[in-house]
Amino acid sequence: MSSEKKRAKGFFSRRPALWVTALLLLLYIVPSAHLKIGPGEFLNGENWRQMADLVYRLGPFERINTCKNANLVWGETDPEGPWSGKLDPVKVAAVCEREETLYWFRPDFLKAQVAYVGNIKAPLLDTFRMAIIGTFIGSLLAVPAALYSSQNLARKRWVYLTARTVMNLIRTVPDLVLAAILVGAFGTGALPGIIALSIFSFAIVAKLLSESIESIDPGPIEAIQATGGSWWQQIAFGVWPQILPNFMGYVLYVLEVNVRSSTVLGYVGAGGIGLELQTNLNLGRFREVGVVIVVMLVIVVAMDWVSNKLRERLV
Repeated sequence: MSSEKKRAKGFFSRRPALWVTALLLLLYIVPSAHLKIGPGEFLNGENWRQMADLVYRLGPFERINTCKNANLVWGETDPEGPWSGKLDPVKVAAVCEREETLYWFRPDFLKAQVAYVGNIKAPLLDTFRMAIIGTFIGSLLAVPAALYSSQNLARKRWVYLTARTVMNLIRTVPDLVLAAILVGAFGTGALPGIIALSIFSFAIVAKLLSESIESIDPGPIEAIQATGGSWWQQIAFGVWPQILPNFMGYVLYVLEVNVRSSTVLGYVGAGGIGLELQTNLNLGRFREVGVVIVVMLVIVVAMDWVSNKLRERLV
């Protein structure tokens, strides 16, 4: 190696953080320049105020942005009236004089939101059913596909290349687009959602499982081959025991992802809680939207915790 190359290599190795930062900045600057979105767009105070306003509207709050409403809530008002609140001239002045927007916590809104949880039990159960069925079908079909798309198991190269190509093509189609196409073919309901989740699960599990198969210990397979075992016997006794823990971990991971994905599929008519979410958004019922988001957040966090514990025992 020449002295110039050594000096250049030493310069880069001494400042890795600097060069990584410069690369990340370059990756940001180039696309943002073409999209005409500068740093100011992210730091724009008006955008963040609109975001904060949306968050409040998802919760049990009433938006107070007129002087009349401010006086009704925090001014001289009937203590038994529907707008009764605590006297607060500072808040009244903020709205009336400085034209600020404030938010009033409404216990009746909170009670309505809690009661609304009971209304989404049925679509929520449909979402779980879709995710479970789609995960089961997709994972089951993924096992033979993973075997034939593994380079160390495929007996013919054209079989390996064909299986790999098919899986790559399937993964290029987003599940939402796939569900929209299937809704056009089968109509609205749970069936197109289940098929879309099955195909999505198949592509993910087959990809991950094939990579696990390619990294297994070849010793058991070679021992079975030496005793005259068939290809299927090599799979049953040499491959499957090694990949089973990973396979179960992949299934749990895909199930967790499918619960989230099935929520979005309702937007294209594939049923489940996503359809309820879309209806509320279209009607501007943001408090109901907030309930759906909170419920899904709790469910996803719980599923993530449970699946992590199960994967720790399996893998």
